Amino acid sequence: MFVARHLLAASLLTLASSAFAADIDILAAPEIAIPVAETGLYLRADATYGFDTTFGGTQFLVGPGGTATNRMSDWRLDDGFGVGGGVGYKANDWLRFDATLDYWKQDVSGGNGAGWFCGFDASCASRERGEIEAVEIIGNAYVDLGTVAGFTPYVGAGLGAVHVDYGDVAGAAFCTGAGVCPAGGSSAVYDGAASWRFAYAVSAGVSYDVTDSLSIDTGYRYLNVWDGDAYRFDTASGARLVAEDEGFDRHTIRAGLRFKLW
Repeated sequence: MFVARHLLAASLLTLASSAFAADIDILAAPEIAIPVAETGLYLRADATYGFDTTFGGTQFLVGPGGTATNRMSDWRLDDGFGVGGGVGYKANDWLRFDATLDYWKQDVSGGNGAGWFCGFDASCASRERGEIEAVEIIGNAYVDLGTVAGFTPYVGAGLGAVHVDYGDVAGAAFCTGAGVCPAGGSSAVYDGAASWRFAYAVSAGVSYDVTDSLSIDTGYRYLNVWDGDAYRFDTASGARLVAEDEGFDRHTIRAGLRFKLW
């Protein structure tokens, strides 16, 4: 009987010790942390480089006798630098949005064959030259494709508007054949036109996290700008010359910084 009591007491003590040890293990277990997606506002500043592009358009000579048209061909927008900036919001680890404003100013030139300047004479052609000053306002959405060693590739798309402002356009006529054409050597200056135009964009790039709040962003953006007025001129006869371009594509390399606000 005495032995049985001691065995029972030893068993109870063992069970109590095991339970106490289990309690200690539970209390000492590491806390499980659930990662929280980084969200918040950010600012961006960019330097841009746009590559040259070609496009066309149409001249309209509107007068009392009706309207004559002439095709503008081989218009070329030169390449060059621009600047940009914007504000954005990172919604979660893979989705973010921003609104960007870019500015650039580049030379533009083009040709017209047998147009109004030449009196619609096939022996004559003309060249026009001026500048385009543009402000791009685009709302963008991006999908971040995951981060590896601080690098995050992404793709994006956007919609917006571009204010295209032609400066004064200078035109000069020249003869295309061996003979002398009536308008050869003539020149004129047309009044440049300005207009807001619809635009859409697609982009791709990669960012690198320098710190928790600073990232370097490099990428490519394709921008399609719709058609609009280019220049106009009131002739001595009372007719009005209006030129419209058919819109153009803009291929741009962007490099800049993103600053996380919070």
